[in-house]
Amino acid sequence: MSWILAFLFAIPGFAGICLSMLKHQRKVFGRVLPEKQSRLYLRLGFGLVSASILWTMIAYGWSRGLVVSCGVATLASVFVILLLTLCPTMP
Repeated sequence: MSWILAFLFAIPGFAGICLSMLKHQRKVFGRVLPEKQSRLYLRLGFGLVSASILWTMIAYGWSRGLVVSCGVATLASVFVILLLTLCPTMP
């Protein structure tokens, strides 16, 4: 069940990485964010994805933790991609 917590770390992590990109900022916010805020989203995203990977390695060990973190990252990224694809576009 530790993978669920890793999944909950990875979803906002991948969302933060996506929101650091201009294309997704225009779609979600309807405008381009300042550079400082974009970098903040990127750093928070990478930090949360790294925390997810570290959590699975602590919970399952190195060998199994890497496999579980790959699966968690795949599920979380697909979830974020579906949200970005299916959410209504800002005018």
